[in-house]
Amino acid sequence: MMEIIERLKVKGITLTPQRIAIVEFLGKSVAHPTVEDIHKAIKRKYPTMSMATVYSTLRLLKELGEIQELSIMKRGKACFDPNPKLHHHFLCRKCGKILDMDVDCPIIKKGWVSGCRVEEAQAYLYGVCSECLKKEQSAKE
Repeated sequence: MMEIIERLKVKGITLTPQRIAIVEFLGKSVAHPTVEDIHKAIKRKYPTMSMATVYSTLRLLKELGEIQELSIMKRGKACFDPNPKLHHHFLCRKCGKILDMDVDCPIIKKGWVSGCRVEEAQAYLYGVCSECLKKEQSAKE
């Protein structure tokens, strides 16, 4: 995440302790957190931080291409992915976990389709994750 912080500095973005905390939290997260998840985790260290700060920081990071806002809903709320590269997501309909999926998509080669530059692609796969499948299998045995 230090790379993101350095890129923000180069772009002249003011790096408040709260913004740095949000970037660091996202960098450590593999759970595709919601705004509320991020706020709850960071509020422990910064009790006066508002939801508006989280929203504005996430909006800024998204506009700068540093994160993705996913259209897939987690508990009815949008979630965020610190990996801005082209990849897909899998939502487990049992536990609600969102997993990054590296699926080779022959239509999109190096970010281009039929001479057009692809800037964002979000494909969502829905089903049951391997952990939930193991639990189902154990319950049957």
